[in-house]
Amino acid sequence: MSFSIPNELINRLEEQFGAAKARIAVMGMTSRPVTLRVNTLKSSDAAMMEIFRKELIQFERAKDVPHAFIIKNRTAKELLRHAMCIDGLVYLQGLTSMLPPLVLDPKPNESIADFCAAPGSKTSQMAAILGSTATIHAFEPNFIRLQKLKNTLKIQGAEFVKTQQVDSTTLGTTMPETFDTILLDVPCSGEGRIDTKDDSTFETWNDATHQAYPELQRRLFSSAFASLKKGGTIVYSTCTLDSNENERIISWALETFPSLSPVAITLPESMRRSSILHKTTESITLLPTNTYEGFFVAKLTKHP
Repeated sequence: MSFSIPNELINRLEEQFGAAKARIAVMGMTSRPVTLRVNTLKSSDAAMMEIFRKELIQFERAKDVPHAFIIKNRTAKELLRHAMCIDGLVYLQGLTSMLPPLVLDPKPNESIADFCAAPGSKTSQMAAILGSTATIHAFEPNFIRLQKLKNTLKIQGAEFVKTQQVDSTTLGTTMPETFDTILLDVPCSGEGRIDTKDDSTFETWNDATHQAYPELQRRLFSSAFASLKKGGTIVYSTCTLDSNENERIISWALETFPSLSPVAITLPESMRRSSILHKTTESITLLPTNTYEGFFVAKLTKHP
């Protein structure tokens, strides 16, 4: 079912980004082509392109995003039924969803944590980047979502990832100064994923959720900071456009934890057009388009 973007949201976007960029964001709240990531634990770009050609699957590489492809003539449902997905050769994932692990840039032999891991898209991406050369911990409090996470990792050939059912807001107490890098892709109001042709993407947009998310996000950030080793790095990300869940969380974190400082982020060249970016000193917001979901990302380091 189609719906119109509420004036309340349009007005807020204009206040945040200005009229021109708000117009881009609203126009970008639409359906997008299916995108996927090749799972290099099981396959390669060349092998997958051969499969695409044999099966007449129209594709193009996603510029500057490693192992990512845009599929032109198949739906997500059709691909999920295909052996390439069932066998874990690829993983259906939005292009901007692939950004946080790339921005985090985890290294071999590090201890890495994904604080909000289910269903496993970014966890499995980091596993594919590093293989078993790093220790990756994936946390999820909900039992059912944990099983989905474990299933994703099994299909993707990443069972070496250490999973645990735990509320990540407690990890700062139970696992202090444990991790070299932390991916903090937090629950959010999801404005960057709104599709005017799918009213289910708008179900969580209301005052109650907008008030609840920042409190949870601050609790998760406090826990992540306490769990991070001195000299370590946090990447904080959301798929929303709301500054209360984005820039203001980062401002609060920098004020609350003086040993944190922002790290400059370099996006893939194809995402650097000024018309779809909103930058502050500490962060980047990518506005939604007919190719990209809206996204926010910030990178911070903890000084000794």
